[in-house]
Amino acid sequence: MIEHRYPPAELTRDYVRAGFGLVVTGVPLLSMHASPVIMWVLAVFAALFAIFGVRTAIRHMTIVRVDGAGIAAVGPMGVSIDWNDLGRMALSYYSTRRDRTRGWMQLRLSGGGRTLRLDSTVEGFRDIVAIAARHAELKRLELNSATIGNLAALGIEVHTPAAAAEPGRA
Repeated sequence: MIEHRYPPAELTRDYVRAGFGLVVTGVPLLSMHASPVIMWVLAVFAALFAIFGVRTAIRHMTIVRVDGAGIAAVGPMGVSIDWNDLGRMALSYYSTRRDRTRGWMQLRLSGGGRTLRLDSTVEGFRDIVAIAARHAELKRLELNSATIGNLAALGIEVHTPAAAAEPGRA
C-alpha cells in the first residue's frame, strides 16, 4: 500500500489565501454599516473564502491510499473504490491562463456508486493516474479524448476504446 498526501507547502499557501480573503471581506463586513447590497456582496465573498478554507482543511486531513485492491481517500469526506468496480475514469485539465501554461489537473474515478476526485497537487499524482489508467485499460473502459490527451501530457499511454469527444466534458 502506498500513501499520498497533499504537500504542506501547497496547503499553507491555500490557508493563507483563505485567511487573507476572510480578513479582507470579513473585517469590513463586521465593522462597516454600508448599504445592504455591499454587505451581501461582502458576505458572499466571505462565505466563499470560508468554504475554500474548509476545503483546504479537508485536503490537509486526507490520505490517499493506493494498493492492488483499489484506491481510497481516507479522512473526512473519505471514499474508496475497488479496482474491480472501476466504471469511469476522467482526467481533466483546468487552465488558469489563456496560453494554458499554468493550471491543474483533476482525476475523477467512479465505481460502485462512489466518485473519488483528486487534484494534481497531491504528492505522487502522476503515479496515481498511471495506476488508475492501467486499471481502466484492463477493464477496457472508454476514455474521452480530453482524458487521453491529458494522459499523454503526463507521458502515460493507454490502449482503451476512445469515446467520441463529448461536448462540454473535459
